Amino acid sequence: MHKDIYDIMLNPTRMRIVQAFASSNSMTANEICEVISDVPRTTLYRHINILIEANILTVIEEKKIRGSVERTLALNIDELNKPSNAENIPQQALRFLMGIYSKFEKYFDKDTFVSGNNKIFFNNTVMMMTDREFDEFLSELQKVFVKYHYEAADKRKPRDITIISAPPEASENEK
Repeated sequence: MHKDIYDIMLNPTRMRIVQAFASSNSMTANEICEVISDVPRTTLYRHINILIEANILTVIEEKKIRGSVERTLALNIDELNKPSNAENIPQQALRFLMGIYSKFEKYFDKDTFVSGNNKIFFNNTVMMMTDREFDEFLSELQKVFVKYHYEAADKRKPRDITIISAPPEASENEK
């Protein structure tokens, strides 16, 4: 896998491609193009190939269709979960947060920005859960994302929702 997987993933188009797999375990390039219809097909194909080369996406099936090959893709979960990709987590978190900051900076630099009309909010909650309860919470959260993963249509706008599970501050008796 490419050393700087998180540099690859910080690209907004590639991040959207990976996020498209939240509602489906596997997709063809055509299906990805349908889900992300506001990005030109050639751009999507280029970013899909970058994700395949970086081993973030893997080809799980190939079918010959009218002289061309249709590839079915999936996230390469085993590769993404390798311990080597967990190195330098604080640096990776900083890159991730800087990517979000960059989106805010670009948004608020626009001449068309109108305060109070943007539906932007920040929230932080510490929840007391066992590992099992936390796994159940994440499963329910995944169901919510799938439920509200709509196709692009009139009056629908992209909503960029970021959820981060961060380590809590150590309590006095844990120090």
